[in-house]
Amino acid sequence: MAKTRPAKPATAAKTEDVRRFQRAELACNSAMDCLCQLDREGGLASYETAAQYLRMAQIYYKRVRNGKVMGPADFNHAVDVVTAARRALLAIDEQLEFAGWDAQTDMRDVLQKIDGVLADYRQLKAGGTRTESGKNK
Repeated sequence: MAKTRPAKPATAAKTEDVRRFQRAELACNSAMDCLCQLDREGGLASYETAAQYLRMAQIYYKRVRNGKVMGPADFNHAVDVVTAARRALLAIDEQLEFAGWDAQTDMRDVLQKIDGVLADYRQLKAGGTRTESGKNK
């Protein structure tokens, strides 16, 4: 039986980057799908500020290459997307509970993904790494 070697630090860092990029991509796509669906259904008609933040998110989303987060530059654009999306959700409901909305579950799920990406970003800015459980190393 072959021995398995522990991952090299550079490989582990690269793997964490790939996971971070995947989380960011998922959050961007989920946020855009959810907010665009709300807009198509007329749910943002009485929330002008939320609609403006959605338009900002759409502009930032176009900067992400083909909707794929493949590197640090794309990750920064993804952070812009999710920041604008989070502001749109805040404009809809300041408590972020979304009570009375048909898409309440979807909106809360998107918010959780957004918050995960923003936590990753804050951790990168602080200079540390983040484990899967969200605790700092």
